[in-house]
Order: sequence, then C-alpha cells, then structure tokens
Amino acid sequence: MQIEEFEELVQGALEDIPDKYRKVLREEKIEILPRENPPLGIKEKFPNQTVFGIFIGTPLKRKTVFSIQTEPTRIELYKENFERVFGTKVSEAMKEQISRTVIHEIAHYWGFTEEEIHKMGY
Repeated sequence: MQIEEFEELVQGALEDIPDKYRKVLREEKIEILPRENPPLGIKEKFPNQTVFGIFIGTPLKRKTVFSIQTEPTRIELYKENFERVFGTKVSEAMKEQISRTVIHEIAHYWGFTEEEIHKMGY
C-alpha cells in the first residue's frame, strides 16, 4: 500500500477510537504521524520486536513548568510493520490494531508502563 493510503487508514481508525481518547489527542495537541518505517534507533532499541508505533514526548506525570521539549509531542505509526503482520491489503484486523496502538501510546503519555498497559489489554 502507498503511504497516502496508510495515512487515510490511520485517519479512519482514529474515528473509531473512543471519544475520550480522541479528546486527549486534541486537547494535548498530540499529532498522529504515519511513517513508512521505524527509524534505525527504534529498531535497535527493540530488536526482534514488531513496533507498530511509539509515543514521543514528555509523559504527563513528568511534565513540570521547567520541562523543555525539543520535539513536538506525537505518536508515530509504522506502515512497514503493519504490512509485515497484516499484509498490504487493508483489513479490519489492521484497522483494529491501529486503534489499539494509538490507545496504547496515549497510555504512555499518561505515564503508564508497558506492563501496566498490557494488563489493561492494550
């Protein structure tokens, strides 16, 4: 699939997540950025793992008036990894995983650890 089709898929999946999560994205100005593939640093940090997405920014629990952020707060989603697992054709399973990934990454914004997020089912 082309990156433009993946971008449309991500936008459609965002409409399916519960409003309370979309509200966080809007209010906290967290961008959702579809990317072709994960950067080398992500691949090195998570070897032999499929990383669908990542939260980049300062978690809410760690923000202070002295926090200086050099990059915009965002969630990146990696087309290459979705295609590796689900194939290149759009499917309901792929859409569901995009939604789950966004919710998972929002939980990181709130300060939850991987273990806590997995216990919540994401």
